[in-house]
Amino acid sequence: MGDSPYGRILIPVDGTEDALRVIRPAGELARVMEASVDFLYVSPFDESTDEGDASWLPASIVRPAAEEAQEIFTVAESLLPQEVARACHHRAGIPAEEILRFIDVMGIRLVAISGHKHSRVSGLLLGSVMQTVLERAHACVLVVGND
Repeated sequence: MGDSPYGRILIPVDGTEDALRVIRPAGELARVMEASVDFLYVSPFDESTDEGDASWLPASIVRPAAEEAQEIFTVAESLLPQEVARACHHRAGIPAEEILRFIDVMGIRLVAISGHKHSRVSGLLLGSVMQTVLERAHACVLVVGND
């Protein structure tokens, strides 16, 4: 990694075209800055929501979340320049809250996130993840707009 204070770039992914559209420009930025990329996928639940060895969630619910995460990471990684180091993280919970927690815990200084076509008011009414991250993150937020 270079001397940039932005040695790691967080890219939240959910498999949507909007989220995947962020990867190429953020990946190019990471390449130029010699930064690594952290992909973060947040599902409503997975194995980590269970306590102890006995799972109360049926495998038909838990297993697809992990499989979906892996499929999303595979696509996301394919869009990143090969020379950019990357790590994939799967968390369970409310997306905006988990993204904000990840930023704080991991010391992330730059987040690249998709900007949806909402007005500020509709974003607030819809509870937009992007809007929440933009307003509450203790990091710089790069919003990648739609074409």
